[in-house]
Amino acid sequence: MIVLVPVSMFSVNFSVARGRPYSRLERRVLEEIAAQVGVAPHQGATLTSLCDTFRVHERLMVEAVVTLVGAGWVAVTSGREATFVLTDEGQQACSSGKDPASVVVAPASPCTVVFDRTAGQLARRGEVLTVSKQEARPDLNPSTPRRILRNALDESQIQKLLPRASDEWVRSIGRPRLVTFSRYLPVRVDLADRAITGLPRSWHQALSAEILAVAQARQEELEAAPDLQPAPQTARKESPLVPAPPPATGQAHRPTPLTIAGRRSPASAVGAPALPQTDASFPWLDEADPLGNGGDGFSEQSVKAALFSEVSGDESHQLLITEALATAAHHVLIASPTVNVESLSKLCGAIQDAVARGVRVDVLYGDTDEGTVPQDVVDLLNRVGYHSAQRRGRDLAKPAKEPTGSGAGLLIFDGKDGALEAVIGDYAWAGSPGSVKARSVHVGGTEFMAQVARAAAGLWMWSGDPDSADRWRRVADRCQDNTAVSAARGDRLKDQVLAELIVDDEHAQVSQGPEDGALRTGGACRHENGSALGIRGISAVIRHPETLAEP
Repeated sequence: MIVLVPVSMFSVNFSVARGRPYSRLERRVLEEIAAQVGVAPHQGATLTSLCDTFRVHERLMVEAVVTLVGAGWVAVTSGREATFVLTDEGQQACSSGKDPASVVVAPASPCTVVFDRTAGQLARRGEVLTVSKQEARPDLNPSTPRRILRNALDESQIQKLLPRASDEWVRSIGRPRLVTFSRYLPVRVDLADRAITGLPRSWHQALSAEILAVAQARQEELEAAPDLQPAPQTARKESPLVPAPPPATGQAHRPTPLTIAGRRSPASAVGAPALPQTDASFPWLDEADPLGNGGDGFSEQSVKAALFSEVSGDESHQLLITEALATAAHHVLIASPTVNVESLSKLCGAIQDAVARGVRVDVLYGDTDEGTVPQDVVDLLNRVGYHSAQRRGRDLAKPAKEPTGSGAGLLIFDGKDGALEAVIGDYAWAGSPGSVKARSVHVGGTEFMAQVARAAAGLWMWSGDPDSADRWRRVADRCQDNTAVSAARGDRLKDQVLAELIVDDEHAQVSQGPEDGALRTGGACRHENGSALGIRGISAVIRHPETLAEP
């Protein structure tokens, strides 16, 4: 039996970043500029002096200096002749002893992703063989319900699907653009074996039960009314076959509905009578793996991260958020599953001190506790901001005006060394504590934190504040730049683990069992109706290298 899954296609523009180690000349020029600072009043390294020192052509020296200026390590001062001085970042680079590196950013080819309208799952286009409504015949083949109508996708989920080379990182992601709203993924269902063929492997956990239920209902319907049985295919004039085009050189060829040898051209069906669909209508399912398409492991979804600690209980979480607010240099984001004025008031002293130092503090919440409304949260934090730094403080203390609907318990801050860190779990930072002991993980690592920052942008989008979402997208871009630079220098993370960020409807495809040795923490809640229909939440899956199976 064929069952249809309604899907849509989105096109995503993105750019990739690649670290480029500095040449020996660029490193020496940086050191020479540092050595020339303060040699004589109003003097420093100039283009002429650098050319004389290194005895190279002026063009090469200009290229080296432009590279250093573009990296933000060298500044140009005005005068009779332009002189070069180190910025604070340049001084840190010289004193750190690390090999300098720059970032090369380039646009990538647009990527198309497929969005399942029943359970909210995402996959690469090459993993999902879809057909048009005309080919799918939803009037004859049963379909899973089209529940999810929104056309906004979370960038932290999309990031995992975007193709890149091994030495590249997804630097920035454009807004996904809806290409086709109504297409279908046909799958073959064997009720006797409870097997589903043609479904992407990563979608089985979220969709198998729904597909089997639809197939069972149709089977019972047909048994109760034999006259509804599909008529067999009647003989008709054969039309020319559309040959399968050869795969491009150097690329693996995957069958698609329009590249399978023997598939009839849609034009050949013009004027032909409408015939009931049978399994033979989708021949690529004959060769498909019943377990589905795509990868079967976590390796392609996990990235390197640093696991600082596991956090458990109310006291440990309160100590951590107090330290974060006391030491953060630029950013603190608090996302609580729930919020109430009493619990939030306990944090106001620490928030006020952070805002007074110029730290931006974002406060988001999934829902309000009884007795609290969103305006109460806005009014409280506006007062805190104004008492900290008057009008500037009201801009730095940033409350969400609407609930996000997310069950995420998330804390993001930049630590003492300026690197972004996160605490991911189910703790209600600004709301009433739950009945179960709260658990979280304290993690870092620029590549993983780029995903977390994009998830924070997604929370702000759910709250209706695109400006704040853009701010966190820029934070994510900087994290990816740092990732590319660290890779070019060969840096390694301390306490390294493999981490996967699970966002919103991705929770439906994650097994909760401990059999693979992974550590899972996070918070999510399910919505049965409204614009937030589906699962809203953020979780982390942590795997230690020693728990990974040998290839």
